[in-house]
Amino acid sequence: MIKIHTVTLDNKIYNLGFKVVTEDLKSLGLDKNPTILKYSIGEWYFLPPNKLKKDKKGFGGIWVARTFPNAKKLEKYMQITYSKKTRIFRAALDEILYFNDYRIKTNGIKMFEEILF
Repeated sequence: MIKIHTVTLDNKIYNLGFKVVTEDLKSLGLDKNPTILKYSIGEWYFLPPNKLKKDKKGFGGIWVARTFPNAKKLEKYMQITYSKKTRIFRAALDEILYFNDYRIKTNGIKMFEEILF
């Protein structure tokens, strides 16, 4: 069974993921995704319910890495493939729409702590 870590924020337990974003806090636009989302630190961001899909396809949710090592792999991929610098944040997740051993698809996230290394 794949384990998803949890975090307690504001006295509530949430699933935890690791969001990799551009330096200006935008989504990466992987898999030719034309919809680039802009996030804020410490605030929830939700996709509208009519935009959600509970499947493994790339569209229909917000994708996060399941673990920090997976986020680091994505960061390295962006640097090597596109010469783009990224930032990694710990993120509380709302509803999980899909997950596998590498990533999690959710309807909403709250990026709350940048991981600096």
